[in-house]
Amino acid sequence: MKNIKVYEDFNASNDNKIFTDANIAYYVKMWNSLNIKYANNPFFLSLFNKMKSKKYLSQNQWSELEYLLKNGRSKYEAGILPRNN
Repeated sequence: MKNIKVYEDFNASNDNKIFTDANIAYYVKMWNSLNIKYANNPFFLSLFNKMKSKKYLSQNQWSELEYLLKNGRSKYEAGILPRNN
């Protein structure tokens, strides 16, 4: 029974990046300085809104959003991830 997660702890598991209000305020400032094409991108916008409302993201989601916020472009445009052309 020790391997079964309690429902309340399921969303706040160790696999998620948890954000405080100060973190969110900092990332909102970074988000506001992004190019408009990223701010209107449905994928990044959904990640950003989830971060603000639920205050957590999975590690993969956070990796994508963090790269965008810190570098001003996506991993695909930077050539880190391949494009399926």
